Amino acid sequence: MSKNNQSYFCKQLADWLSVTEWHFTTLIAVCIESINELPDNADQFISGLLLSFQDRPPYPLLLRYVRESVIIQKWFSDNVIVPSVKSFNLGTLETSSTVNPDFPELDSLIDLAYWLGISYTQLEWLADVKRNDIHQADRHKHYHYSVVEKRRGGMRLIESPKALLKRIQRQLYSGLLIKVPVHSAAHGFRANRGCLTHAQNHNNKEYLFTFDLVNCFQSIDYYPVYRIFRGLDYSKEVARYLSCLCTNRYNGPRSLFAMLDQGQRNRVKRRHLAQGAPTSPVLSNLVMRVLDKRLSGLAKSLDLHYSRYADDLAFSGDTHRDWRFLEPLVGSICLEEGFELNYRKSRTIRSHQRQKITGVVVNEGPNIDRRYYDRLKAILTNCIRHGVEAQNVENHRDFRAYLLGRITFVETLNKNKGLKLLGLYRQIDFR
Repeated sequence: MSKNNQSYFCKQLADWLSVTEWHFTTLIAVCIESINELPDNADQFISGLLLSFQDRPPYPLLLRYVRESVIIQKWFSDNVIVPSVKSFNLGTLETSSTVNPDFPELDSLIDLAYWLGISYTQLEWLADVKRNDIHQADRHKHYHYSVVEKRRGGMRLIESPKALLKRIQRQLYSGLLIKVPVHSAAHGFRANRGCLTHAQNHNNKEYLFTFDLVNCFQSIDYYPVYRIFRGLDYSKEVARYLSCLCTNRYNGPRSLFAMLDQGQRNRVKRRHLAQGAPTSPVLSNLVMRVLDKRLSGLAKSLDLHYSRYADDLAFSGDTHRDWRFLEPLVGSICLEEGFELNYRKSRTIRSHQRQKITGVVVNEGPNIDRRYYDRLKAILTNCIRHGVEAQNVENHRDFRAYLLGRITFVETLNKNKGLKLLGLYRQIDFR
């Protein structure tokens, strides 16, 4: 193994360690997850690191320690099979090797404003980097605020960017963020992926475990987003403005703020990913890349399959054992990565029960949930008999498109049932 490869290994390992919680369990876990052919004495290396630095040291000191470690030097001099880094770390502040030639070259704020097609003054205004007053006039705010009731109680805050900021965020999405790789376990908000591919990972399994994250977007604050842009080799200043363009701190009506639970209030008072911004879904996948790596590693060690669709986590397998330890273990990993499980929604479903993920039944291959199909069939039948307006109880703006979208979803899972629903749809008088 050449010294160049050893140097590269040390830098990548230091990158991983620099963004990991500073205690033995998480440090050894990140070594297991990020290193191929990990030597048996990795625990000795981590123990020595913690003895040398009680708290996480500055990155240059950490990198120097890793490069000068006698243990690591022996990994490369004594072993026939030497360790290697499985993948780069998007969370690091120095990863020029990850730069994609298709990414826009944004060396300054002037470059950023020019690429976005706005003036520097508009960039300053939209990014709101220095704003401290949350009580602005509505005309100066960049988001529309509303709340919708959740199916199981509570309110969900919707933060919709206004026209100019929405255009900017769409350009950031299509011109930059969509080109950054995400973990293979992520199935939400990706081309050629969706709830069906997510469900197919768990077909015909003896055990299915489903978990749900609490207020996923709001749990992602400014700093993980900033690390994503720094990891793409943008300067601190450019990364700061990019992060501010993609995050928001609530400054809407007090009456709406009072409708949120205490947890949401605490989250939205600081910069966070807004539910309603075009950039939030893809950024959530990028930020959750480390979480996906850890949960995939956990699943592999337990002979389980793991996948994630947005804030829905799913594990499945055929091994018979007492699985009650899994929920607290998954919950602790999520907490370490900045997320919280909604324990009321956690489920363990055996093969003799109806196993459903994101609306897809997976007991014997993906199929539509019977109750979902029956409800949609009843709505279509009532539209034929009693008219469309009486059935649009949720006040969808384009009820016709809404119905067609649900029928298309059914058809992707069960073509025959989808065609039956389509036949009813064509009998509806939408005039």
